[in-house]
Amino acid sequence: MAEPGIVQLTERGAEHIRTFLADRTDLPRLRLTVVRTHCMQGRGHAYDLRVADDRTEGDVLAESRGVTFVLDPESARLARGVELDFLETGFGSEFSVKNPNAVGKCPCGHHDLFA
Repeated sequence: MAEPGIVQLTERGAEHIRTFLADRTDLPRLRLTVVRTHCMQGRGHAYDLRVADDRTEGDVLAESRGVTFVLDPESARLARGVELDFLETGFGSEFSVKNPNAVGKCPCGHHDLFA
């Protein structure tokens, strides 16, 4: 059963996921992982989103707008309440992550910092 409130997907984000995966007969689960980066001596964190081909014991399920996410326990803790949106600009398109648990950004502005 999916835990409520971990991931909030905007309608625009959900629409992009459905369009991207339109050739699939089922809407697969997506794995959201919070990964440590080398930024700020390893204190920076980034987000990885991909199709979840498997699920391991202890994984947490989250659901938003009909999309199911799989997170490892540490990612679920760091990402609780995260909002995923899809943005298109004149320079390209990307998923935007707003994480209420982040205490700041690294100097490059691309990675979240956690306490």
